[in-house]
Amino acid sequence: MTDNNHAMTIFEPANVQTLARLAPQSYQENQLSHTRCLQAGSALLLRAQREGMTDALDRDIAVFIEKAKATVRKMNSRRTPVTQLFDQIRKVYTSMESDVDPTKADSIPGQLQACRNAYARQKHEQEERRRREEAARQAKDAAMARYRADVEDDYVGQFNALVNKSVNELTDLDKTVCLDNYDTIHAAVAQYHCELPDTWCQSIVSCAHRPAELTPDECRAVQSEVLARLSARFREQYPFEVQSTRDDILDRLPSKKKELGRIAKASADEAARIKADMEVKERAEAARKEAERIEREKTEAAAKQLAADKKEMDSLFGQPVAAPATYQPRTQVRKKVVINSADDIMKVVAFWWSQEGCTKTVDELCKEFKKQINFVNAAANSKDNPVFISDVLYEDEVKAK
Repeated sequence: MTDNNHAMTIFEPANVQTLARLAPQSYQENQLSHTRCLQAGSALLLRAQREGMTDALDRDIAVFIEKAKATVRKMNSRRTPVTQLFDQIRKVYTSMESDVDPTKADSIPGQLQACRNAYARQKHEQEERRRREEAARQAKDAAMARYRADVEDDYVGQFNALVNKSVNELTDLDKTVCLDNYDTIHAAVAQYHCELPDTWCQSIVSCAHRPAELTPDECRAVQSEVLARLSARFREQYPFEVQSTRDDILDRLPSKKKELGRIAKASADEAARIKADMEVKERAEAARKEAERIEREKTEAAAKQLAADKKEMDSLFGQPVAAPATYQPRTQVRKKVVINSADDIMKVVAFWWSQEGCTKTVDELCKEFKKQINFVNAAANSKDNPVFISDVLYEDEVKAK
């Protein structure tokens, strides 16, 4: 309401009449002063260009410059009443615009925009926190899955090593059999323990790398869960692997004893031939078992990979459909540097110089750093304590008074 009253006062007929009367008059008088001053000055400038400077011409120019300053003051005094009124009119218009301008902090729209900015910042922080928590959860789930697979591979590897150790012990017994120790070897093979030792599952320790995302308790829980799941498989697979090897050896030992008897009774050449045949058969049997083992490992690896692929697909497409997102105001997120110390200012200037400043011309840099250059000049012209920058050129700037 105050602005409206102010506007009504400005636009009163008396003020409008004053403006209509003063504006043309002041403009004409200023135009005349402007023309006369430039004519006189142009004449002096022409003399200086043609004749060169002399003491007499320098005095004439000094007198003209003083008159030019006086002319400027008179022109200013004539136009001031007119321009002041225009300034008041402009101020009324701009004040009304500022009152409804959302970019002005004090305006009501500006305060409402500030409320929206604060709310958007709050929503953005909530979303960022949710995103970080979700990323941390996914990273932990991925680490858990990797660790579970690594622990399983480690336990399976240790189990396979145990099976290979037992099979190798039986194979070594088979290789050392002869007529003299046949009964001892046969008894050792027949009495070989083919059940998984109960203490093995209790004493086994996983050597898999523990990810940083999991706590020690979580790692122990994964180890216990994996071992509990594999124990039944190990107890079933161990007798199958070891007992089948033992039974194969027991089945072959009688025929091997006969062959050893034939070797003992045969001539040297015949004994060598029989022994070579035995070795060929043993190598063929070993090759057959190795092929079966490799095929079995391939089948297990394929089944494990299929399960892993299925689990990955379930993680990608098997998740429940997310609930519709809550309202999110449209936002523009931009980074803004925070200055906490003078050192930060120096870092900003150094960054600007490396990215843009070093590409500018000297004139552009002088305009960019006009305030700083003026400060340097003021320091150099101090009457009490002039200060100069080392390795920077200074020159005398001479002006006529």
